[in-house]
Amino acid sequence: MKESLEKENAFLKNILDSSLSISIVATDIDGHILFWNKGAENMFGYTAGEVVGKKVSILYPDDKTTEEVKRLNAYIVREKKETTCNIKEITKDNRQLWVHLSLTPRLDNSGRVIGILGVGKDITKQVNTEKALLNSQWQLYQSQKMEALNTLVAGATHEINNPLNLITLNLSLLTRIWEDLMLALKELSDLNPSRKYGGLTYSFLKKHLRQILSDMDVAAKRIAGVVSDLKNFSRQSNIIDKTEININTVVKNALRLIQTTLNRAGIDVRLNLAEDIPSIEGNQQAIEQTVFNIVLNAIQAINHDHGKIIITTGFKRATGNIDIVISDNGPGISPAIMNKIFDPFVTDKQDEGRTGLGLSVAYSLVKAHNGNITFTTNTYEGTTFTISIPIVNRQRNIKVLIADDDKLIREILAEVLTVERGYEVSQAANGTEVNIKLGTYHPDILILDLFMPKMDGLEVCRAIKNEPELADMKVMITTGFPSDPKLEEIYRMGFTKICSKPFNIPYFLEQIDAMLISS
Repeated sequence: MKESLEKENAFLKNILDSSLSISIVATDIDGHILFWNKGAENMFGYTAGEVVGKKVSILYPDDKTTEEVKRLNAYIVREKKETTCNIKEITKDNRQLWVHLSLTPRLDNSGRVIGILGVGKDITKQVNTEKALLNSQWQLYQSQKMEALNTLVAGATHEINNPLNLITLNLSLLTRIWEDLMLALKELSDLNPSRKYGGLTYSFLKKHLRQILSDMDVAAKRIAGVVSDLKNFSRQSNIIDKTEININTVVKNALRLIQTTLNRAGIDVRLNLAEDIPSIEGNQQAIEQTVFNIVLNAIQAINHDHGKIIITTGFKRATGNIDIVISDNGPGISPAIMNKIFDPFVTDKQDEGRTGLGLSVAYSLVKAHNGNITFTTNTYEGTTFTISIPIVNRQRNIKVLIADDDKLIREILAEVLTVERGYEVSQAANGTEVNIKLGTYHPDILILDLFMPKMDGLEVCRAIKNEPELADMKVMITTGFPSDPKLEEIYRMGFTKICSKPFNIPYFLEQIDAMLISS
């Protein structure tokens, strides 16, 4: 009988283990793992010996998942019914998986729940695909919405501008007329002190009308400011005129534009501008407006008499980005609007006449430069905005040719450059293949191993120098022998970028970025 049971158990285990892509896990009522099939081992990386006897919660990545599973288990024990769910689980090497899980109660002969059987299928790819699709649909929706809004804004600003121009012109004329009429009204008032003009006495007009006209002018200019912001918003994605600009110059120009407002607010501005910062291709007016908008936002936020704004510029060689960091010591951004401050018309100062367009315009102008803008904020401590703009245009398809007789090295470097930088990568196994490829393929960078069969790296460098069309090609030499005398001749030819093996990948990427930036 015992032998028969053992054979039956072995037979069942063999069947369960044959499900190599389906995890089958049995636990007791307290969540201890009793059975772990080969499919679970393949999915999560743990062997049965590593997990049997341990709590199944080792697969839960966070407290939220733990609570969700507790709730499901309680339901199964109470109702004695099977249930299904999609949950996140974590592997031995800390990868997160989405798993479609079927949970079934395990019952004893009396019908009491003594544990749970879980059957899981990895649906991570499906979930990621659905997320990507939803994200694409959302971006399309946002794009269509913004296109419609831009059209509406462009029409509205045009219709507002015409009567607004008439108002401002007439106000200026009316103010000059009033100055000339003052003498005539004084004479009429001397003759008849009780006479009224439009229901108002001369003394009231003398005291208040100039201020009334000034207030009207301020109101008109405020409308003009809103219209200007709307116009900038509507044309934000059409930045065509790009020239070589220096970020430090841009910052100084923006501060000159807003200096009067800074002086009036009594805010101290400190500049930490990096020296020898590289130039970028950009629209100078757009970047100036971005800095202007963020500084103005900081001025409006600071609500005390010791206001301070610090503007720092710098260049991160590893990323190829120019950074502009603008920090203030204001009250921080309200949690109520923190997640949507870059949306148009979002502000917590509507009662002060703010439009909520400044940061939206800034965000869109930076995005039009293939850059990014982020912020950190602390209540009562201030806010820091970081604008990052790439020197290398990441929209351009950077082409890299990797030449190495070691296939594994080629594959590793190709994956790094493809995944981390999005470059187009081609490969060659020896110097002869490199020369053949260079006949029709001109990469931005050639990563060239020094020692290869048929034709080594030195011979390839000589061939490149003999071809006028290839003479300016950027070449990185890779070698496990950095003191080899061949490198001296290569160096004299102008190929000075050497990367030693074994590779330090972050340093390797930093060197590649530096080569592209210097193009």
